[in-house]
Amino acid sequence: MSLLVLDTSAIVAYAEGSIHVGEPISEVRDEGGLVVVPVVCLVEAARKVGDEMLRVLVDGSDVAPLVWERWAAVASGVRVLERLDLAVALLEASTRRGFVLTGEPDAYGDPGADFVIPI
Repeated sequence: MSLLVLDTSAIVAYAEGSIHVGEPISEVRDEGGLVVVPVVCLVEAARKVGDEMLRVLVDGSDVAPLVWERWAAVASGVRVLERLDLAVALLEASTRRGFVLTGEPDAYGDPGADFVIPI
């Protein structure tokens, strides 16, 4: 596993101190991999948890922006998954050959079957 994308639920769990998120992050980093935090998921998580742990997470991660060039792919994902944060996380994982770490594996349905790692 060289690329791990954290969705909103994983970011919230990390901020709350979950070892089930901290451990995979450490493993990926120890192997020279990349931890990706989509900015959309980060903003959604910030509605639920304080900024301190989010800043710690961001300092050691690649923050993936939502760029206009990907609007059509993101829109397609939102039509299927019915949530922007899920669509962005899945798009990051699928286009970069990585995996989404999530506390909501069922929310990704069939499109996420090959890319989701449940917490």
